[in-house]
This record gives sequence, C-alpha cells and structure tokens, in this order.
Amino acid sequence: MLIGPVRARQGRSVESTDPILVTVDSAADRFTVSLSPLARSLLESAPAPVSHRVDRVALTVLVPSDTVYAGQQVDLIAAAWIPRELRQRMRRAPLLTLNAPEGVWAYPATSGVALSRQVSGHWLDLFITHQVVFPLASGRLIVPPASVEYALPVTFSFFSREESYTLRSDSIAITVLPLPPALAPPGTDVVGRALTLDLHVDPATTRVGEPVEAAVTINGVGNVALWPEPALKWPAGFRVYPAQTEVRIAAQGGRVAGSKTFRFLAVPDSSGNFVLPEVRYPYFDASTGKHEAATTLPRGLAVAAGAEPRAARALPPLLSRRGERDIDRLSRQAGWQGWLAVVLVPPLVAWLARRRWRRTAAAEPARRDGPQLTRLGRLEQEFLAMLTSHVPDAFARDGDGLAQALRAAGVDSAVADHVKRLRDRLRAARYGPRGLGDAAELAAEIEQVLRVLGGGGEGAGGSGTRRPRTLVASSLLLFVVAIRTSAQAPSPEALYEAGALRAAADSFAARAAADPRDAAHWYNLGATLYRAGADGKATAAWARAARLAPRDPTIVRARNLLPAPDPITERLLRVGWGTPTEWGIAAAVGWVALWLTVAVGGHRRRVLLLAFGALAAGAAGLGVSEMLRRDQPVAVVVVDAAPVRNAPYGGASAAATILAGGALLVGRSYGPWREVRRGDGIHGWVLESEIAGL
Repeated sequence: MLIGPVRARQGRSVESTDPILVTVDSAADRFTVSLSPLARSLLESAPAPVSHRVDRVALTVLVPSDTVYAGQQVDLIAAAWIPRELRQRMRRAPLLTLNAPEGVWAYPATSGVALSRQVSGHWLDLFITHQVVFPLASGRLIVPPASVEYALPVTFSFFSREESYTLRSDSIAITVLPLPPALAPPGTDVVGRALTLDLHVDPATTRVGEPVEAAVTINGVGNVALWPEPALKWPAGFRVYPAQTEVRIAAQGGRVAGSKTFRFLAVPDSSGNFVLPEVRYPYFDASTGKHEAATTLPRGLAVAAGAEPRAARALPPLLSRRGERDIDRLSRQAGWQGWLAVVLVPPLVAWLARRRWRRTAAAEPARRDGPQLTRLGRLEQEFLAMLTSHVPDAFARDGDGLAQALRAAGVDSAVADHVKRLRDRLRAARYGPRGLGDAAELAAEIEQVLRVLGGGGEGAGGSGTRRPRTLVASSLLLFVVAIRTSAQAPSPEALYEAGALRAAADSFAARAAADPRDAAHWYNLGATLYRAGADGKATAAWARAARLAPRDPTIVRARNLLPAPDPITERLLRVGWGTPTEWGIAAAVGWVALWLTVAVGGHRRRVLLLAFGALAAGAAGLGVSEMLRRDQPVAVVVVDAAPVRNAPYGGASAAATILAGGALLVGRSYGPWREVRRGDGIHGWVLESEIAGL
C-alpha cells in the first residue's frame, strides 16, 4: 500500500513529503508481547476451540503438566480465543483475569495479545495472561477459574451503547509431589537446575582484629528468591556477622533464573594460616529427577598478628559525688521569671525610695537657704509633721475634727483634746492680734506633747534624715538558697579499682544519666573510658564535666591528658573561667549594688556607680558569650577515625577523616547519618554512632 506525498503551497512556494510504502502481511504469527519458548510451545500445541462461529469467544487455561514437584516452576496461561471480526468491533481490549492459587510463590503476570491462528478459514486472536508460580508444599494445588470480560456495541453506530459479556473457565487441579529422599542432610529442599557456587574472600591476607568480607554467589535456574543460605564452616577463632543479601532475576529459556549473593563479615581473633573448607550446596534437579550438589574449592586465609596492644594507662583519681551546685539549682528553679525580677525589682525599689524621700524633704522648710529658725519654729514644724503622720487627711487635720481623728488613730482622748487646743493656741499666737505671748511656755508644752506622741523633741533627728532599713534585706532576699541533701547512691569505684572498666563505665554512665548536673559523674565516666583507651568518649565526658565545674583542678588536669587533635577542636571545646550562671550571679550583684547606691542617695558618688555598672556589664557580657558558645551543636568523634563522606551512604567518597576526640558542628539528620561541618571547610556526613553530642 502506497501513501502519496502531502503538498503544501504558500504563494509560489510548494513543499511536499516523500511517499510512504506500507507492506501488509497475512498477520499470521503476529506478536505484541514476548513469549518464552515454553509458553509459545504450550500455545502452539493447545487445541483450537470446538465452535467455529465468528461471534463467539472461547477461554482455556493451559498448564505444562498436571503433576509437578514441590518447588518446581509451573507456567499458568489463560488464553482467550477471539475471532478477528469480533475483535475489530470491540472499542477496547478485553480484560483477562487469572488469580494465583494458594500455597505458591508467584511472580508478576504478563498480559496482551500473544499470537493469531487461522482455524477453519477464520483468524482468531489469542489474548493471554501468563504467570509463573512455584508450589511451596506437596499436595493438591487448585488453580482458580480464569475470566474474560469484553463489550460489544449493539449497533454499528458510533454512539451506540455497549453490551458487556463475561466468560469463565473451569478450575484445574495439579498434583504436587514431594521431593524424593536423598542422602543430603534433612531440610535440603532446594529445587533448581545447573546450579553453580562461587566463593570470594577479600582480602586473602589480614591481621588479627581486622574484618574479612566473604561473598557466596549461587547461579542457576530455579526460584532464586527462596534459595536458602549456604552453610559456611568457618575455622575456630572467627567471629562471623551476616551482611546484606543481593538477588538478581533473569529469564533463561522461559525459566526463572538468576543469582543470589550472601555476604558475611568475619573477624579473626588469633593469627595463623587457616583453611576455609569447601562449601556444598545440595539441590534437586526436576528435569533429571536426581539430587545434585554445587561445590566450591577450599580457600586459604593467612592472618598476621595484630597491632601491639596499647600500654595500660595510669588511673586518674576519682571524684566523690557532689550533686548539683546551689547556684545552678537556684538559677534552674527561678527560671527566666527570676532573672527578670532581678533586672526589674532593684530599679523599682530605688525609684520608690527616692520618691518617698523627696516627699519628706519637700515637707520641710528650706531652712538651710532661708533665715535661721527659732526654737519655737523648729518645734512647731515637728508638731505639724507629727500631726501629718497620725492624721494624713488634710481636711480632718486642719478642721474641728482633729481630736476625733486622733482618737480614731489610737491616741488617748485627753491627749487628743489637748493636741487640738495646742494647735489652736499655735494658730492664735502666730496669726492673732496678741502675738506669741509667752514663747518659752508654749515651746515647753509642745515638747511635752511630742514626747507623749513619740516625736522625740529636739534630741531626735528630723524625719528628713531617716533611711529605710529594710532596703538591703529585701535586695539580698533575691540570693537566698536552700541546701538540700540527697542520699548517696551505691558507687562503682570498686569496679574501677579492680579493672572491670566496662562495668564501671556502665555504672558511671547510669549515674550521669540519672543526675546529669553533677560534674563528678561525668569526670568519673571520662576517667574510666580514658583508662580503657576510648579517647573520643573520654574527651566528650570530660568536656561535659568541665562545663559544669570549669575551675575544678582535677578536671583541668584530666583534660590536659587528652589534648585537642586540631585547633578547630580546641576552639569548639574551650570552656570559660565561669559558667553562665556564675557570670549571671555576678552581674546581678553588680546590678543590685548599683541601684542600692542610687536608692540610698549615693548618686553623687560617681566612682561607685561606675564600678558597679562596669561589674554588671562585664559579667553579663562574659555570661552571654559563654552561653552562646555552649549553645552550639557540638559533637565529638568517639571512634578511632570518622570519615566525613560527601553523601549520606556508605559508598560515598570521604572528603576528610576526623580522629578520635575531634569536634564537629552537627546539623540535620538523614536516617543513621548526621550532617557535620567545621570552620576549616570540612562539610559532609558521618554516622550518628560515630559521634557523641555535648
């Protein structure tokens, strides 16, 4: 068939395509899905449907045999025979369903048009579903019925409705035979064909304590996914750890085939020349009906002596349990509300005190700047101040209700009446036409009334010279602490002295977890780990102890035993002279002293104000700096060497390696990996088990 050229014209320009030649064959042996030789032979040998009508669909289920062995491959094929004329009327492909039977290991099924056959002059298209199963146990295996669904338009119109049809097949019974008995050990139920075994040991020469990787690969035909692990007989003195298993499936002549690799990790405990004996993998070959075995040759393995053990270290002295320090407990219990009170309360107290003293001073006449007062004038001022203290209400104090107000304030009735008459005499003497009269007699009477009411007369100081005596006590209440005693837990010091370092480290770690604010627990844990040779873990534990007690001489000497491996680590693990809480207490003392000086009228002494202000500002700055340094997400390498990889998986290349005790800044996590970085440009991923956070 020839499809002519297509021409396009625009103005005088004409463009055309080349003609297309299409060859139409008879459609015999047409495929749209790939078939294995076994499935093709089943379809070609399958009998055609009995009915030869061109409007009827037939459905058959094909199996290679009705008797198989347990574990042998069984191909299940459901084939729908659809006449070509009927197929051309269908608007969509038919739906063919084949359910896997119970008690089998099934692989995914494939569906589609397999081939076409001419029967009695009519072409039939075969739609198939092909599934491979492996019976797991002997007995009777029932293959469920297959079904095909299709729809045909009622008329030849494009808008005609469709009528659906469903066709089901019969179920098929397959007899599954048990494997014949063999001389192999019990439990050998592998079914396969032409199995081969390959053993690879890398490296062939190693040292004591260094791992050896072994890989056993099984190749052949069979149910690769269920092949069991071969038995490797390792020499005595090897600790074996199973690793990952890799399965690869590949078809071979219509059969399921492939390879399965088992990996192991072995660590030798002693030196010498060892032989890994041959590995036998027995299996049953269903094609021959015989038991076979895949074998490997023995492998030699040379193990050299390991590195010399590290010399025993001196025993650092242990510290007795101390508990949480009082200032740390006070700071933790007070929280941010307590520190906010320290900042706000002293200025408020100083402001209230200054305001009160200004009111008292304003009530006094400015006698220092004015003319000298007489004795009677001073007594009159004290008398008026006494009245103000007893009767604050000015209306009651200046009116006729003074005596009643004094009696209400607790003054005796006769004294209250006498005070009222004395006030009236003072007013008459000062503002009346007769003048003062006998000033000495009036002054003596005022002194007597002041003594009775507690004014103190001339011998007592004026109210302007008083100072509040409770200001200092109220400020010092901010720093009162309560010392609690706790019962001592049983100590693991005996284990440490006896050399049971692992048990001692576990006990000290349990103590540190129960009471993490006691520096002695972290120091003792670091001392135990240091003696055991775990330098990275000891560095992390001593860094925690130094953060809790930075000036303790024992902790300082212990940290000098493990110097930082690089300058970046030294900067990240640096600990200041004081803790943030200690600097905060020093800043609070300077702050309270500053406002106390202001409150008692020492604002004229600039030296004191500058000294206390410098103390508060300097201590606060050092405390904030130390707090920011400790807030960094620092972690310490606890293994001998931690490779920093470019990506979070084991096969990624390592950009750098950090030795034990090296410090890093950690970031996000991805599974068992943590992102790390440092100021020297190192950035990558390490295993979370290789680091310990502070």
